Amino acid sequence: SAGLTSGSYTKRDGRPAEHEILTCRLIDRPIRPLIADGWRHDTQLLSWVLSYDGIRSCDPMAITASATALYISDIPLTKAVAAVNVGYINDEYVLNPTNEEMETSRLHLTVAGTKDAVLMIEGAADFLPESIMIQAVKYGHDYIKVICGGIEEFGRVNGKSKKLDTILPPVEGLKERVDELFTERVDALYAVKGSKQDMGAVMTEVQAAVSEELASEYPNDMVAVKKAFKDLLCRRMFVKAKQTGLRCDSRGLTEIRKLDMETSILPRVHGSA
Repeated sequence: SAGLTSGSYTKRDGRPAEHEILTCRLIDRPIRPLIADGWRHDTQLLSWVLSYDGIRSCDPMAITASATALYISDIPLTKAVAAVNVGYINDEYVLNPTNEEMETSRLHLTVAGTKDAVLMIEGAADFLPESIMIQAVKYGHDYIKVICGGIEEFGRVNGKSKKLDTILPPVEGLKERVDELFTERVDALYAVKGSKQDMGAVMTEVQAAVSEELASEYPNDMVAVKKAFKDLLCRRMFVKAKQTGLRCDSRGLTEIRKLDMETSILPRVHGSA
């Protein structure tokens, strides 16, 4: 009588299966970073499989279809995104192999990207060498470029103007000002030797200095100041890794942290299998 559907969504329709959740993550990962910074409107994508012959995986199509829907809408996704599956069968790369072919493939790889770059790789391989893996990514990206070209043409014919009126423009000169004041200090931060706690203490000091030195200059834009500083941290971390082959904690690109683990701290813990 109240006009309500009884029961909760979970009771009525059930929870998404594990594969559905993982597919949602595959869709989200390459698309989210390309939506214009500052977009704060709730945005929901529903990817429905309306007809399926069961021959190939729908995952690459889900990514491509979702990105295409955003690209032709007024949501500010300004670059076309597409995805493909790549297999490796009888020493040859196979584009979007069938499920049957995948059973004998030594490579299960999903690649997503734009015309310009690869945004995401996801998959597993049967102890393939790095050279074959890199070539597989390039192989997939070559076809992604073709699909993106088609999406761009579709957008030119049917696309809407992007809704940019609610996105605040960047604060003029802020990025340059933060770079000028803190580039050397960030480089010194990444040169700190010692533990993660040692670097954390220096990071706290630098962050406090950012707020203190720029509060009077940008009193109404402190959120943007913190964002510009985070951007500087990322850029200088990349530069250090590229120029020196070292990460921000001075580990080499092929090194991992020391890992410690203790077992049987509590014998026969209740509820453990």
